[in-house]
Amino acid sequence: MPEWRNQLYSEVVERLVALYERPFGGKGRGRYRISMKLMRSLLGQRRVWPEQMEAIRRGLYDRGYLLVDMETYCIVVSQQTFASYRRVNDACLATVLDAPVSGDVPPDQEEQAAD
Repeated sequence: MPEWRNQLYSEVVERLVALYERPFGGKGRGRYRISMKLMRSLLGQRRVWPEQMEAIRRGLYDRGYLLVDMETYCIVVSQQTFASYRRVNDACLATVLDAPVSGDVPPDQEEQAAD
């Protein structure tokens, strides 16, 4: 990748991090969403290519942030946000896997319904 592109992606990452730390939208700092139109503006282009999004995503990840691409907008959030999330263990997963999926009819009830 040419050096000027690396520099461009680094500048975009720095600006996205600066937005995270800047007060706006009624909050002192924190997660935000940014439209693809504004992402194109940051890059100075008419289109954002998948490899460009990946370069920006990796740059943010190295700085402790995550970029979530929602197609029409992106979300920038700190990795720390997810550190306190509940963790699924084997027992919890087993209870979900053994439970019937909503809308599924257990096999013995299907036979009774056919009679």
